[in-house]
Amino acid sequence: MTTFDDRAITDFDHHSPEYAENSRSINASLRAQCPVAHTDAHGGFYVISRYEDVVAAAKDDETFASGHEVNGIGPLGVTIPPSPVPMFPIEMDAPDYLPYRRLLNPLFSPAASKAWEPRVEKWIDICLDQVIETGSFDIVDDLANPVPSLFTCEFLGLPVEHWRDYAEVQHEIIYTPPEEQEQVLVRYLEVIGRVFGMITERRAKPEKDGLISTLVTTEIDGEPVPDEMVLSMVNLVMAGGFDTTTAVTANALIYLADNPQARQQLIDNPDMIPQACEEFLRYFTPQQGLARTVTKPVTVGEVELKPNDRVLLSWASANQDESAFDNPDEVVLDRFPNRHTTFGIGIHRCLGSHIARIELATMVRRVLARMPDYKVNHDGARRYPSIGVINGWINVPATFTPGERLSNERLPGA
Repeated sequence: MTTFDDRAITDFDHHSPEYAENSRSINASLRAQCPVAHTDAHGGFYVISRYEDVVAAAKDDETFASGHEVNGIGPLGVTIPPSPVPMFPIEMDAPDYLPYRRLLNPLFSPAASKAWEPRVEKWIDICLDQVIETGSFDIVDDLANPVPSLFTCEFLGLPVEHWRDYAEVQHEIIYTPPEEQEQVLVRYLEVIGRVFGMITERRAKPEKDGLISTLVTTEIDGEPVPDEMVLSMVNLVMAGGFDTTTAVTANALIYLADNPQARQQLIDNPDMIPQACEEFLRYFTPQQGLARTVTKPVTVGEVELKPNDRVLLSWASANQDESAFDNPDEVVLDRFPNRHTTFGIGIHRCLGSHIARIELATMVRRVLARMPDYKVNHDGARRYPSIGVINGWINVPATFTPGERLSNERLPGA
């Protein structure tokens, strides 16, 4: 889709195979020809595609609401189509949202996230040790998936030996188109039910470590946090922790495999890796966008929106906007400034951004240090069939010159 006549605009669907194949050109056409476009897909919504408009809407949380219910109407929330399970607190609006954000902020602060860095590196090296002597690995299956999943389980206080159970169904529900999700939803709800059982157990017998234990022993406004709210917050951390970092890490490592000059630049200058990762976050925007619900009449890009209209704020398109970034279709490893929208804007900015940066940068650094000549087998690589939620990969096989293990520790659940 390179032009947008009336039919093309109304046919826009970020979950479609066409969007997965041609998202950059579709986004470019939207920005140029119809920056606030309406589509009849998924009950009808507007997609806002220009950087300036996306940022302004994200900052205006009074006009563009995130609530699972808005003015008594629901389900709505931050996904299109809406999630059957409310994702609190991201699907809450001020002032109800603010006490939960204040509760969670210290746990995800830069200092708290930095304290986890040794554990993140430990998980990375354990994962690489499982394959380092073989000369082949799958970037997703052997690294980019298990590392964030293991860390997220440890952070939450879930049993790390069951990380695959939690992660696999999360990936499936992300990349399966909404109209094909019935069976995946059954498995997803089974996993969520197991997590809820752990929450009630921790309520009765709190453990020392993990976010779950923290939440069940915490009060807001003098009242315990309800089990249902704890479950929703845990579910949100799982959704963010299991898939977004996996996606951007896979895309970054594929890019470096395909661009040996850029790879060598980072090998020779490892201090550049954090800045390069900011560019990977911009260019390969893992979460394509989030939805809002209009609460009062507002005009965006000369288009009049009315209360209860649904809008999609396209982080990906904003990150590709020529008016905001020089040469946006190029990866510029030392791009500065780099005011990308990948972690969101406004009061709902991603809580886990600091730990995500640590995970991404450390995975890139350790791969370049331990298997610097890795090559990707593109014939065996498989993208997500739908990138409407996450721009990810199912498999990315690669080969490299074998190396030596750092330890004999096994991967949990192996």
